[in-house]
This record gives sequence, structure tokens and C-alpha cells, in this order.
Amino acid sequence: MGALNILLVDDDRNLVTTLSHGLHKAMGKAISVAVCFSGSEALSMLATQRFDVVISDLNMPGVSGLEFLSKIRHDHREMILVLITAYGTDALEEEVHGLGIGYVTKPFGLLSLVQIIHGLSRGEETRDGTENALPILIPDPGANADLGRLTGKVRADADPGVPNL
Repeated sequence: MGALNILLVDDDRNLVTTLSHGLHKAMGKAISVAVCFSGSEALSMLATQRFDVVISDLNMPGVSGLEFLSKIRHDHREMILVLITAYGTDALEEEVHGLGIGYVTKPFGLLSLVQIIHGLSRGEETRDGTENALPILIPDPGANADLGRLTGKVRADADPGVPNL
């Protein structure tokens, strides 16, 4: 298998830049990361390119991240989808998990996001019990020397070298 293709969608340019660099560092050379700054830009990109993972913020101008990811889920059942938000609620989390979408609230440690991607790729159950059987292999972060150093810590965000996003 070639590189894991990840699409990051957020109108916060600083966040997508930091997240892109962090994912490369955490997951090694076996990933390719593209960035978009709106749902409409991302939908255009999805029409011409294949992605294994799409990570989107909830609050963006125009189409919300949830609407955007719901459309993708409808058209691409096999894709790993993750919603990130600073405005999490129990109702939103339940709705997101019901669609088979990963969910993480800001601020979060990069290792948490990597673990969510790994869990969804292996078809592990999400917290509400929905299953996501996806036949995608993702590099093991334990095999990466930089991230392997972090796995011995209780919390990844306790390491000053790993940013909270």
C-alpha cells in the first residue's frame, strides 16, 4: 500500500499547518497530507483526488463540518472521517458517532487524533457502539521513533514537544 492520503479541512490556517506537520511527525513518511480551508473547496478536491482520511473542523463559513462529513459519508462509506470541534456537546457526539465518524474536542493531543484514526481504520467500535469496518492499514505510531518516545508517557500532551491542537 502507498501513502495514507489525509485531507485536513479547517478555516484556521494556523491549525491545519500545525496539524499537518504534527501528523507527518507522528505517522512518519507513510502519509500524504492535503489541506483545504472550506467545505466547498474540499468537495472540489474530493471530486478529483482519492483520500483515505478526512479530518474537518465543525465551525467553518458556509457548510458546517458536520454537513460536509455527512455528505462524504453518504458518498464514500469506506473513508475514515473525523470531526474536530471546540464546541462539543453530548448530542453532537452522539450524532457524529451514529454516522460512523470519529469525534475529538479541542484542545486535543496529537496522539489522541492518531489513536482515533488507528481505531477507525481497524474497525474498532466507537464509544457509542457503532462499528466502522474499514480495510485500511495505517502505519503504527509505535514504530516511529519520535512517537514511540511519547507512548511511554501517561499523556501525549504532557510532553512540551507535542502540541495540543
